[in-house]
Amino acid sequence: MEKITPNRIDEIISAEISDIEIDEDLQDIVTKNTIHSPCGSLNNSLCVSDEKCTRKCPRDLLAETITGNDGYPLYRRRSTDDG
Repeated sequence: MEKITPNRIDEIISAEISDIEIDEDLQDIVTKNTIHSPCGSLNNSLCVSDEKCTRKCPRDLLAETITGNDGYPLYRRRSTDDG
């Protein structure tokens, strides 16, 4: 079986918020349903265990998708400075 490349992953999966100018409905759905709110006791977050987010948030910004040491992808998450 052939290993999937980071470029192919980017063709299938996006970890970025869509541009409101291009697709307002999609941007609205993504921001309401998939953005993890800030963790911590002030927000009564259920995702915190041993003072760390179990969902590994906040995640680092990456200019390109890469394959992690465990074989799972670390998705491209560009800053506004990166476009």
